[in-house]
Amino acid sequence: MHLRYSFILSFLLFNLAVFSQNIDDLQSEKKRLEEELKKSSKMLVLYGNQKNKAITNIKLINAQITSREELINVYNKEISLINDDIHRLRIDIEKSVSELEQIKADYARLIQKSFENRKIYNEVAFFLGAESFNAAYRRFILFKEYNKFRKNQGILIQTRTSELEEKKSLLEVKLKVQNTTLQSVLNEKEELLKSRKNLDQSIDSLKRKERQLKAQIKKNQESLEKLEQAILKLIEESSKESFTASDFNKAIGKLKWPVNSGIIISKFGEHQHPVLKYVKVNNNGVDIQCQNDNKCKVVFDGVVSRIVTIPGYNKTVIIRHGKYLTVYANLKSVLLKKGDKVIKGSLIGEIYDGEGENSNVLHFEIWEQNVKLNPEKWLIN
Repeated sequence: MHLRYSFILSFLLFNLAVFSQNIDDLQSEKKRLEEELKKSSKMLVLYGNQKNKAITNIKLINAQITSREELINVYNKEISLINDDIHRLRIDIEKSVSELEQIKADYARLIQKSFENRKIYNEVAFFLGAESFNAAYRRFILFKEYNKFRKNQGILIQTRTSELEEKKSLLEVKLKVQNTTLQSVLNEKEELLKSRKNLDQSIDSLKRKERQLKAQIKKNQESLEKLEQAILKLIEESSKESFTASDFNKAIGKLKWPVNSGIIISKFGEHQHPVLKYVKVNNNGVDIQCQNDNKCKVVFDGVVSRIVTIPGYNKTVIIRHGKYLTVYANLKSVLLKKGDKVIKGSLIGEIYDGEGENSNVLHFEIWEQNVKLNPEKWLIN
């Protein structure tokens, strides 16, 4: 019996540990998404009334929608975990109630039997009726064990009753958490609907300027191609050179952001234009909208390979980390020169903060030799 209860306890503790770990992971993800929403909200307030940042605002609202959808998904996962835990707890309570009722029934029968045989269990008569001293001693031991068993059964009932009350209290707490989480989901869905409504209004107003948008898209793609050509030329020129080995490959998911506070408004790869849904745009890296601070920093130890000026991207710094390159584009000023050795976190320069949609936007890329990589996978969450 003892081994059985030990196994059940171990099983419950294991499940509780797994549940706690999963909940902790979800709480961490919730915190990250809530921070993203705070940042995008602040930026919308900052740029909301600027006519030259209309597309930026659409990108920020899009980022908000994505974050809210992810947050709703996290809340739903949390609810699912809580529901599973509540289900297990209810089964455990039902089992405990059944076991407690059985123990109580057994104890009641024991007391009834004791009452019916009270003459037999008269202690003095019980011992005097023994045929010998040894028989009397054996009766003494039997009587002692019998009383001990009765007492233990009473204690067991009390313990099980207390355990059951604790489980019921825990269930009440989990049900409250479940209701709170459900309300959070409903609140987030309301905010999501507001964000989508704002997005639709912003898109409708910009669609009237389709010709201008197409011209701007073409100009941006030309700038991106020129930047890509500059990077490929650097790779070709340095292909025969030897360079210092780097542990950059171990930094995936661990790189600090190249800005103090920012949000990604244009993701890596090919995707739809934020306004013209039938137009595809391609991004070799990510575009990070900064808040107030426009400082740009090195993400990993390396050597400055090239500093170039690209129309549409202003000044661009390319830093080598062994066979990897990091690219920092759209800078108005640069504090480094070619050949400088730099360390993680050191200042590169300031991001352009003048007129236009690219104001306070850092374009950031990562290359492994001549292969473009998704920077989001490398930056720490």
